[in-house]
Amino acid sequence: MSDRTLDPRTDRTREARIATIVNLLAGAGHQEFQVRRLPALLGVSGATVRRDLAAMERQGMVRRSYGRVAAAHQGAELPVGLRRTQHTEAKRRIGALAASLLPARPLTIALGGGSTVGFVAGSLVHRADLTVVTNTIGTATALLARQAVKVVMTGGVARPLSDELVGPAAARTLRSHRFDVAVLGVDGVCPVHGLTRHTACGAEIDRVMLERARRRIVVADSSKLGRVRSARIADAGSVDTVVTDAHADRDLVAALRRSGVTTLLVPSRLP
Repeated sequence: MSDRTLDPRTDRTREARIATIVNLLAGAGHQEFQVRRLPALLGVSGATVRRDLAAMERQGMVRRSYGRVAAAHQGAELPVGLRRTQHTEAKRRIGALAASLLPARPLTIALGGGSTVGFVAGSLVHRADLTVVTNTIGTATALLARQAVKVVMTGGVARPLSDELVGPAAARTLRSHRFDVAVLGVDGVCPVHGLTRHTACGAEIDRVMLERARRRIVVADSSKLGRVRSARIADAGSVDTVVTDAHADRDLVAALRRSGVTTLLVPSRLP
């Protein structure tokens, strides 16, 4: 069986395989999945599947036993590279709309972590009138590649799972700035329980960005609406705008709007 179309030398194809495995396990709920079924489903060799599962197990995403695999636990934080492969078209459209909300004048903006914020950054790479302060390594790298946006990186401790710098040094850098706009990606948006993240260290950095910004925008695809994670950032009503996609639950959108949050929906697929 050929691995030609899913060459493990390319991160993107490995991430696509892992995304498929994650979706299969999500469909199985708490049930285990037979490993021997995966090579045919993924179109790769058994050796490649075993390498992928070993990598997922090291990251705490799955548990393996006697030829079976299951999700380690429901709602686990996924690596940001994998998250970029999920809901891609919706995230691209969300990023473009969020970027269009920034006025055409010199601005200092904060860009937080998350795969959707990466798409916002991609729509801003030509803006020579922007100063972007970010704690996300991938976002800074993408903006620097075009050499138009002025980029300021925080210090801090790197979290490989999220590609973010966190901790006191990151917070100090952010507190030394005032932002015209902060754009955040979050792991959960709930009208009742607010904005949440998987980790307290990530939530702390997001909270500082919100505190230092005049205008606050959250970008989140519809899978994040109604989700509640363990670390609270702030009330949902503490932000000015939420940009999501048209698959968002209508009742949740209505509740956000009743709380005074401008909630914008983009088509999640190309016509």
